[in-house]
Amino acid sequence: MAIVLSSVIFWESGLALYVIPILTAMYIAVIAYGSWNIQANYYIKSINKGKSKSIALTFDDGPDPENTPKILETLKQYNLKATFFVIGKKAEQFPEILKRIDEEGHTIGNHSYSHSYFIGFYTSQALCKDIGRCDEIITQIIGKKPIYFRPPFGVTNPNYADAMRAHNLQSIGWSLRTMDTRAKNKYQVIEKVISKLQKKDIILFHDRLAATAAALPDIIEHCQNKKITIESLPSCIKLEPYARS
Repeated sequence: MAIVLSSVIFWESGLALYVIPILTAMYIAVIAYGSWNIQANYYIKSINKGKSKSIALTFDDGPDPENTPKILETLKQYNLKATFFVIGKKAEQFPEILKRIDEEGHTIGNHSYSHSYFIGFYTSQALCKDIGRCDEIITQIIGKKPIYFRPPFGVTNPNYADAMRAHNLQSIGWSLRTMDTRAKNKYQVIEKVISKLQKKDIILFHDRLAATAAALPDIIEHCQNKKITIESLPSCIKLEPYARS
């Protein structure tokens, strides 16, 4: 009886006109936060930091014919290993760069085939097909099926969860975003990294950018001067990057 009476008072008093929109807005805000913040682990559980004290270098959106080779040369010079989350259609276009990444001991992860601006709105079936196509291209070129997957733009939702389960993929996020896509020069990239860098960081770069390629040697030198160890992502997170054949 008390519950019924309270409900009547709630509706008749006009409180519903204020409370329901507020609750709806709060719900939408939580959903949006969970979708756009990969660290929230709202829809899928991502690995966003390493387990060791070392840091890991990761690069998205390649392979790029101009800047990826420059980055590979820098990594070779300092004897370091990184992880490249590649776009399937670019890997298809530049298979020789993908082979080089693998042959030089770096890790390759799935970053979707299309990297469409609308990929976050794909149906579960369409997303599964897109991610699967990238898997197939990587496997055809290097002979290994990746386990690591980084969602484009860091967006997650239930459809991503379905697609990742279907392809046995592990989401890899980041703890330090360099914002190199907005940088006007290498100095802005360097400043962002060295001002925020912490132990166990997984750093997000984009190997399609000239500013990133130019900044990398300075960032590595900074880490060496500060006695910050750079290791491969598999070593940092203690997870094998490829499926067993």
